[in-house]
Amino acid sequence: MGRSLAAVAVFLAALGGLAQESYAILTGHTGPIWGLDLSPDGRYLVTAGGCFDKIVRLWDVELKMEIYPFKGSIDRVMAVSFNADGKTIASVAPMERAVRLWDVDSGACELLESHAGALMTVSFSPKGGFLAAGAASGKVELWRVSPEGYTRLFLLSEPTDEVEDVAFSPDETLLAAAAKDGNIYIWDTAIGKLVVAISAHEGGARGVAFSPNGKLIATCGTDYLVKIWEGTSWRLLRVLAGHRWFVNDVSFSPDGRILASACSDGTIILWDPASGEALATLKGHRKPVTGVAFSPEGKLLASSSADKTVILWDMTSFGEPRR
Repeated sequence: MGRSLAAVAVFLAALGGLAQESYAILTGHTGPIWGLDLSPDGRYLVTAGGCFDKIVRLWDVELKMEIYPFKGSIDRVMAVSFNADGKTIASVAPMERAVRLWDVDSGACELLESHAGALMTVSFSPKGGFLAAGAASGKVELWRVSPEGYTRLFLLSEPTDEVEDVAFSPDETLLAAAAKDGNIYIWDTAIGKLVVAISAHEGGARGVAFSPNGKLIATCGTDYLVKIWEGTSWRLLRVLAGHRWFVNDVSFSPDGRILASACSDGTIILWDPASGEALATLKGHRKPVTGVAFSPEGKLLASSSADKTVILWDMTSFGEPRR
């Protein structure tokens, strides 16, 4: 990001807790927003419309406006994900028991049938080689993605409760899932074998993310905690305490030097994952923050909320609204 982490901490501490940190608030959803993702080039943002909405909305980040609503979902949309080429968006809505694949250019939709049941979360792998979806049944389905289409590989069934989040390692060799049973499950994507089940969060795990270099895994849950794990030994390295309610999502900055966590109390905490230090608390949402995602160059942090808004936080000026 062009500054030392110490300098980043100084700037963030100076602006912590001020709503002016945001440079844009996006409105348009008529119900809670349950998830979001940024396109690989950072040009677009996609959001998942929940109850009373059921629409996947595409936004232009630079123009700070909605450019297209993808309509057709018959249930609340719980999660969205861009493919690595930015041309396809995956979304899931529980009653549909399928992944919707939206063509970004044409708006056309294809249904990818799932054997896992009611789907709650979905993610493309970083390089676009895989697609994974997690279900309320505790099952995770994995597909291989190729120019020829989607090939079902495995139906993974180790979680004993609803899968809340899925994430791939940067090299796509590992797939992680956060489940309501409190565990983080990690599989080998080549053979579908469970590598490890980590007892992570009392009361339930809600989010999981790999660091950009794959050496760390961040998790969060209903115990109000964020935890950092070593990415090969699965050893617990740090426990980050500071949130006052359920922690719903975690996201690393592209350089791995900042970790953002989204809380049900409407706040976002920015952490130094190396030390566990809290750098700043971002306040702007009026209801639970459901998702956080950094732009590819790290200049922007986007957050979604049950308050029906998305906030775009300027990570370059550290507090000055962009006009």
